[in-house]
Amino acid sequence: MAEEKDHNINVDQILDKVNDYFGFVPKIFQVLSENPPALKAFFDKAEFMMVDDSLPPLTKEFVSIGAAAALGSSHCLGTHLEVAREFGATDQQLLLAIIIGASITETTALSKSLRVYEDLIKR
Repeated sequence: MAEEKDHNINVDQILDKVNDYFGFVPKIFQVLSENPPALKAFFDKAEFMMVDDSLPPLTKEFVSIGAAAALGSSHCLGTHLEVAREFGATDQQLLLAIIIGASITETTALSKSLRVYEDLIKR
């Protein structure tokens, strides 16, 4: 039954859509293509975000850059930097998106650490 469901999933069509958006097929989609149901589930979520026009595509890429920088995800960061550049981002904008994302990580670490510190000195 799972094999029948796999036949209804057009992996090539999904990968073509991914390529159209990113200009290439990121590794995560390449590997997931070996499991069509997993690829479809992941792609459906990604496609929703790619086609939703609540934010312009470049803004979505800046959000992705900040998140990738905050998480230290070099592969995601590289992907979204490339896509943002293709959408017209300047080097200054790319750098600022990285700095903002990294600053959130720093702020989170300080916030958690300073709460522990404050609890210690209040004893």
